[in-house]
Amino acid sequence: MSIIEKKLTQAEIFCQNYEPELAISILNEVIADSNSTDSEIAEALTLKGIAVDLAPYLAEDQQNYSALIYFQKALEYDPHNIYILFNILSSFSCIDMMQEYTQKNKGAFINAYDVLKNDLYDTLNEKLKNDLRKFSSKYNKFREEEF
Repeated sequence: MSIIEKKLTQAEIFCQNYEPELAISILNEVIADSNSTDSEIAEALTLKGIAVDLAPYLAEDQQNYSALIYFQKALEYDPHNIYILFNILSSFSCIDMMQEYTQKNKGAFINAYDVLKNDLYDTLNEKLKNDLRKFSSKYNKFREEEF
């Protein structure tokens, strides 16, 4: 296991133990490390989004403390990562929709859903297919609002 993989594992444990401050510190190291691969940076950004979701005061931008910001950045590094795409979908809960950033970025939900439904559906297991179906009504609502 590489040093970066160990750091990611350690950060994940900190998130699971509700110690987001410690996780953020390690994740920032991984993101800044020139030896990190795109998939490792994507994982670090995803975990950073989860940490910010646990503790919004840790967000770099106090006006926009949505985890969605980090999931969108992660997607730039790994655009077909199923778990990042599902994290984006999950970022549109009732509570998250109270945030202005999330309200203005419904297109991220639509795009994530489209990629999962149209490009990656055959690679999803039955549980993930069922999870995706649960988002269909919100997808349809956002699509209608778009037009």
